[in-house]
Amino acid sequence: MNKKLNTALFFLAATVVNMTIVLLLALLLFVPYALWLAPILPPVANLFALVVVVIGSMAGSFPIYRKLVDLFQKKVDMEKYFDPIVKPSRRNRR
Repeated sequence: MNKKLNTALFFLAATVVNMTIVLLLALLLFVPYALWLAPILPPVANLFALVVVVIGSMAGSFPIYRKLVDLFQKKVDMEKYFDPIVKPSRRNRR
């Protein structure tokens, strides 16, 4: 496999991992809410709680995802196996 294919596969896998983390966090936040608080709160509060759960799970996924990427970068030489995403501009090459 070449560097461009490795880079594309890395982004695909990283996206799937990030979406999985968001889904797991959403479930971890929503299930206890649904079991204990949702039955006693009005429907409008439940709607706002769902929004908070979704936003909270997205925000909570960032530190977890960043830690996983840092661990991956420690184990794998990124320059050896992956194509750079941002190429240096011509002005910086002088």
